[in-house]
Amino acid sequence: MSVLPAVALRRPAPVLWWGAAVIGLVALLARPWLLPAGVAVEWRVGFFVALGAAGVAWPWARRAPTAAWMPSLAVLGVGAVAFALGRAAVEVPVRSGGVTVALGLNALAAVAEEAFFRRYLYGLVEQRWSPAAAVLITAGAFAVVHVTVWGLWVLPLDLAAGLVLSWQRAATGRWSVPAATHVVANTLALS
Repeated sequence: MSVLPAVALRRPAPVLWWGAAVIGLVALLARPWLLPAGVAVEWRVGFFVALGAAGVAWPWARRAPTAAWMPSLAVLGVGAVAFALGRAAVEVPVRSGGVTVALGLNALAAVAEEAFFRRYLYGLVEQRWSPAAAVLITAGAFAVVHVTVWGLWVLPLDLAAGLVLSWQRAATGRWSVPAATHVVANTLALS
């Protein structure tokens, strides 16, 4: 009988899953060219619906979230306060457009990005390496894909945002908490 505890070996995800992650990252990087200014709102909605659907469609093993709902709400609150403080400290340029459409698209984009980054990509990396690697890699990827949309100046800001959102995923075991925080952050950016 062994005195060492059983250790679950990390198994690599199929190549197809990594390929889908790369396709999603490339699509997000190419957003300015795929969805240039003036493109119909329906194309933007379609893009984010497809990204979000891809993020939630992958069959991860069901496991209980690491935090109950009350601690998850506390983590959500910490994230929302962090983004509110960041919004107060940094002037973010607001693009023109109808407020209702902008709010709706920003909320859709936030949820879709979180389904992709904090559910799909985070799960893929965590399954292969560790939660710490998942936090760092998804935060870095999140920051990089926003450079083509906003410019290089946004990299440190989005890296900080990605770290908060990925920490929320690690702390709660839920991708819905960073999704809600991201919606709050995008709404604050429009104000």
